Amino acid sequence: MVSCTAETQQAVSEIRQAFSSLLEGFQFAFVVSNPREPDNPIVYASSSFFELTGYSPAEVLGRNCRFLQGPETSHQAVLEIRDAIREDRPCSTCLVNYKKDGTKFWNAFYLEPIRCVESGCVLYYVGAQADVTQLVEQGGAQCVATAAHEEQQRAEQVRRQLSDHRQEWQQAQPTCAADSRVPSSMLCALSKIQDCFVLADPNLQDCPIVYASPTFLRMTGYPCSEVLGRNCRFLQGPGTDPVQVADLRDAMAACPPRAVTVTLLNYRKSGEPFWNCLHVAPVRDADGRVQFYAGVQLDITAHHETAQQAAASAAAALATVQLSNGPVHPQIPGSHAGSPPASAEAAAAQHTEQHEPDSRAEPGHPANEGPVQVPTKGEPTPWLLLKQKGIVGAVRVAARALSRHGLRRAPAFQQPPHHAVGAI
Repeated sequence: MVSCTAETQQAVSEIRQAFSSLLEGFQFAFVVSNPREPDNPIVYASSSFFELTGYSPAEVLGRNCRFLQGPETSHQAVLEIRDAIREDRPCSTCLVNYKKDGTKFWNAFYLEPIRCVESGCVLYYVGAQADVTQLVEQGGAQCVATAAHEEQQRAEQVRRQLSDHRQEWQQAQPTCAADSRVPSSMLCALSKIQDCFVLADPNLQDCPIVYASPTFLRMTGYPCSEVLGRNCRFLQGPGTDPVQVADLRDAMAACPPRAVTVTLLNYRKSGEPFWNCLHVAPVRDADGRVQFYAGVQLDITAHHETAQQAAASAAAALATVQLSNGPVHPQIPGSHAGSPPASAEAAAAQHTEQHEPDSRAEPGHPANEGPVQVPTKGEPTPWLLLKQKGIVGAVRVAARALSRHGLRRAPAFQQPPHHAVGAI
């Protein structure tokens, strides 16, 4: 199980309490899971679910529901559920599950997404379940289909209840380093990329970051609440080379946009400078439109240096800046007025603009402090540069289902079983 911060744990606790007050009146077996967290964990389960499976809340909450599977669980049914989650759609199936004591039962399962009103992205899934073992063993295909329809209606009841009382639980959303506009199906794939990268959306004002990997948050020292919705220029500071920034801007504004690799002196939240080998590349959807820019960061700071080397590096970096267009300062994106860019290229031009210092910059940031010692710049190896491009490739694979052109299973497999048990 993926570890989470105290902030996230507190949010999860609050969301469970909010769900409990809204959903405890339903007397049927169901769970609510969060696809925007790693492994789509269960965040709420009804009392009837615990009675059905024999598991306790401590054994269920925070886990993916696959613990109900066993040797005779249909791989085809499991694939149907996975495909539905990847494609952000409902699904109905009947499969063998197992209770805590090992007893197997036929589970009429219906999956219903709960979507964000503003973006349409899935926030949660409701999984309604019923034990239809006797019906299946008696060969009552029509009865099984009726039971499946009842589960669909029950899941819809839960969805309506949560949608009608959105204000009571939306403020307790668990902290996730992704904007609500990023599809949950894409988050599942992004969470498996254990490297330092961000996604920025050129279709929004000032090309803000909409996803930041945990490795990026650790490297820069910023919490996700101070990263999402901001243009990545907040990492810049007095020693950042405007020439490199201009190269980045030109590549993103090109038609079509092209990939580029630059080396920038960036600054962590603490104000500590580091050399960032940054590779930026466009990520297109199935229709060829640029939906995101992937920025892969590589810290190439030479950590073992002498004081003389550090002083020489600092003098060289600051001299370069003085010969250019002046210092580059952090800027909170969106602080200037203006309408959203008309295209990805227009947003790219805003993405790397240089602005005056932001009066709201936090303490410890180079915008508020005097000169800092610039570290020695290392050199990335060809293997590391190749790895950056591989990370972009993984992000593009994660985005392959954008515009809902993902691979769908045959319609015959999107319905409850209509045949004997052996045909499931």
